[in-house]
Amino acid sequence: MTVSQGSSSRRRGRRQNTGLGRLAPILFFLFGCILIALAAAVFGGYFLFRTVDTSDALTWKAPIDQVDNRALVNETVLLPLTGVNSADALSATLDKANLENAYALLAYDPSLSDAARIGGLLQLGAHYAKANNIAKSTSSFQAAALLATLSPELSDQARMDAYQQASAGLHTAGANSLARLITDQGYLIAQFSPTFQRDARARRLNQIADDYATLGVGSLSAQARQKSLDVAGATTQDQAIPTHVAFSPAAGKLPASPQVDAAMQTRIAAAKQLSDDIADLTPSSAAWPSDSISQLSDALLAEDDARQAYYNNQIPQAKDPAVQIALMHDRVNWLALKYRVARGAFGKNIVDDWSQDPTSIANAWGDAWFDLLGVSEQQAATAKPQNPNQAMEDVVRDELIATRWGWNNRMNETDLIGKLGDVTQQLMSTSTPALRLDTLTRGSKTTFLLVPDDLYGQGDKALPK
Repeated sequence: MTVSQGSSSRRRGRRQNTGLGRLAPILFFLFGCILIALAAAVFGGYFLFRTVDTSDALTWKAPIDQVDNRALVNETVLLPLTGVNSADALSATLDKANLENAYALLAYDPSLSDAARIGGLLQLGAHYAKANNIAKSTSSFQAAALLATLSPELSDQARMDAYQQASAGLHTAGANSLARLITDQGYLIAQFSPTFQRDARARRLNQIADDYATLGVGSLSAQARQKSLDVAGATTQDQAIPTHVAFSPAAGKLPASPQVDAAMQTRIAAAKQLSDDIADLTPSSAAWPSDSISQLSDALLAEDDARQAYYNNQIPQAKDPAVQIALMHDRVNWLALKYRVARGAFGKNIVDDWSQDPTSIANAWGDAWFDLLGVSEQQAATAKPQNPNQAMEDVVRDELIATRWGWNNRMNETDLIGKLGDVTQQLMSTSTPALRLDTLTRGSKTTFLLVPDDLYGQGDKALPK
């Protein structure tokens, strides 16, 4: 009996050992999962709370190369051809939520003011986000922020407004690296803009602290908050520096041209007819009436002939610089419209001859920009009562916008950055306090930021730490 009990006990022991043996792989697996989870938490926390990497925030693509012609809708797409001015056409496309139509207008039309373009891009960014088009939302906010940096027209208060809206929109879209870079730029302006008085600076710094908190950058949020408190508690007021008034060569009255006026009215009528014909087509991809397209095509070709003859005749003989500027602006705006037609960015190919060779039209547009900005530089050099160096910087900033937007293929951005550096050095040695337009470069990618004199040329080191 004793032997029998021992044998039974050994069998139970073997069964228990066998059970533990079977459990061992499962226990090791669970333990491994716990270790992986702990590692993920540690490394995840590191990447969440460390300084955000902004390396991808410098990627840029010209807006005209981001227009999706397939997403254009009939309802408002032809408005720019029907005689409606750009600002009203933009309002109509946004009111109707024709998002790609609005984006195409903002991408191609140089006649809009910088403020109107920035406002439109900020609205589009929000609309695209609601439509779950994250890529287009991100590019719209990014373009608004870049234009706010480059524009010589905007006050630093307006720049801050644009930055904060863009950063908030980008954060919502999940583009936190770009949102961080834009918030950094806002922080630089809030700290160093000589146009801010004490209360305005304190308020802006507090807003920046909120923005950093939203992005999870606690150290800079606390830093900005403390700076806000320090500024608000100061007993002295900052010296008042007037807001810069951008140099803009005066445009005179265009010389009369019955031929151009008649051709333009014919084109407007043809565009209105086609617009009416396609208004009820469903879907927008449906074929447009060939007769109406042909009528508009003929009208555009006739107007182009009339305009080319007009510009070739009037520009060389214009003695008044203001009239010369007006003529060159008009030519740039016409070629912008022509290039948009050539690239099918009204939804369909309207003029076959132009669609077959858009490159030659792009080159003509670039030449027109080169002439206009060249005359602007000449006038800036003798600007009065403005500082000629400041006027020249304003023109170079306009040149950078035209190049970044894809409008001017006759100017090289590297050359423009060199020109900007030369004029900035002149301004730093002679001018009143101001933020300087500088570059931030990583690898082959470059963007722009505004910095005080003592941070100029420092690149990444100029960013808040």
